[in-house]
Amino acid sequence: MDLDDVLPRPEHVTRQARWIGAPPAAVWSALHAVRLSELPVTLTLSAARFLPVVLSGRGSGELHDRPFLDALPVPLLGSDEPESVVFGGALEAWKLSGGDSGPELDAESFRRFTQRGWVKAAMDFRLTPQRGGTELSSETRVMSTDAEVRRRFDRYWRLVRPGSTAIRWEVLTAVELKATGRL
Repeated sequence: MDLDDVLPRPEHVTRQARWIGAPPAAVWSALHAVRLSELPVTLTLSAARFLPVVLSGRGSGELHDRPFLDALPVPLLGSDEPESVVFGGALEAWKLSGGDSGPELDAESFRRFTQRGWVKAAMDFRLTPQRGGTELSSETRVMSTDAEVRRRFDRYWRLVRPGSTAIRWEVLTAVELKATGRL
């Protein structure tokens, strides 16, 4: 499964990639082992983002230490060890409160989901053997389900995109350090 299978025509896309001098199996293990406590930029940005949620009485304990992949705001849609892992879900990310919980969707229902009032967000981590190591890439795609949500999300995305990109770079770096025995 890849992102084209679940979100083929996004409105927003970010992609980061890093070559890691380790085999795919080691990179895969490291990706799944990276914990929030090893990601200070991620923790800081997440704390800032979730402050309104926590102050509203929702989301207690969301930032406690756990594997990064378990802390993503969208659920796992598919995994093909050691090549790729794909996450996706419906969000109301632009709302200060974090919005309502999106409907539970598997990969096929996520692809077909069109209910107004949501953005569909999907992210992957892909491992590609390359030059005696592994290229680890991450792509994030977002698509709105209606024009009003698109306007709202566009404003939100302009604000959070740099932080979202910084988080991906930090994760790729932490995976590299862990896979090569430096973390």
